[in-house]
Amino acid sequence: MAEGRREANRARMRARLLTAALKLFGERGYEGTTIDDIAAEADVARQTVLNHYPHKRDFLREWGQDRRDRLLAVSDSDEPARIRLHRYFTALAAMNERERTLTRMLHVSLRQDEVAAHQHPVPEATVEAISQGQERGELRADLPPRTVAEVVTAIYGDTLRRWLTGGPPPFDLAAALAERLDLLMDGLTTG
Repeated sequence: MAEGRREANRARMRARLLTAALKLFGERGYEGTTIDDIAAEADVARQTVLNHYPHKRDFLREWGQDRRDRLLAVSDSDEPARIRLHRYFTALAAMNERERTLTRMLHVSLRQDEVAAHQHPVPEATVEAISQGQERGELRADLPPRTVAEVVTAIYGDTLRRWLTGGPPPFDLAAALAERLDLLMDGLTTG
């Protein structure tokens, strides 16, 4: 029983620290936020932050992983690949619309940081959707699923970067993602 309570307390603390870090990243940028700032915002000791997140970039990894985990909840593996991928893009658009300031701040702040290379890893859910689509005969089977997933991810990343530029959003993110996905999927659809 004590182990379960300990893990629950640890999870609550991690969530509290992540919330504090993301708030500060959104306000000050990644580079403008220190571990000490995060500790002060969360009202904990610096070492508490380091016990849960040894490196500042670990907050970004957690944020990205949380987003990828949320994608798994938005589709059904029995759905056709095109529908699954559209659901992923719709969910990602909604996440980015809710967190536009934070997402924009992190994209701008991380250009020179090593974490920038990890911002858009290929979600396994995307690879799985494409593989299943190929197995079911929905998509061309002559292309490696991971390569196709990389192209899908690149479409998302490029569209998101352009949407984050400047002041107000220059276009409807969900509509732009859907249009680009359909263009790609039309070229991948079998017979």
